[in-house]
Amino acid sequence: MGHVNHGKTTLLDYIRSTKLVSQELGKITQHIGIYNIKTKYGFITFFDTPGHEAFTSMRKRGIKNSDIIVLVIAANDGIMPQTIEIIKYSQKLNIPLIIAINKIDKIDKINININTFRNRTIYT
Repeated sequence: MGHVNHGKTTLLDYIRSTKLVSQELGKITQHIGIYNIKTKYGFITFFDTPGHEAFTSMRKRGIKNSDIIVLVIAANDGIMPQTIEIIKYSQKLNIPLIIAINKIDKIDKINININTFRNRTIYT
């Protein structure tokens, strides 16, 4: 899950060895996609949800049906409105998050100050 254009479907395409993102209208996910990946430990089910603000109800349905959330954040955009929405809703439902930083290749310099994140009010 994550904000629009942060690379959620592209990440799943990489994991699944597919090219679904190129088939999406406008290269933007507009529905919930459900994908099973077999591992040596069993199956992992991924929900690919739209990141655009118009699809909040779809994201909430995806979150409600999740055991854990992979929150994709584009390094060149940072924390955006739907990022915060997902964090707050996952906290409300007590669902753990894995943070995946994406698009690191899109920035010239990484200068992360942890205090910037500590001082930012995201939690409810």
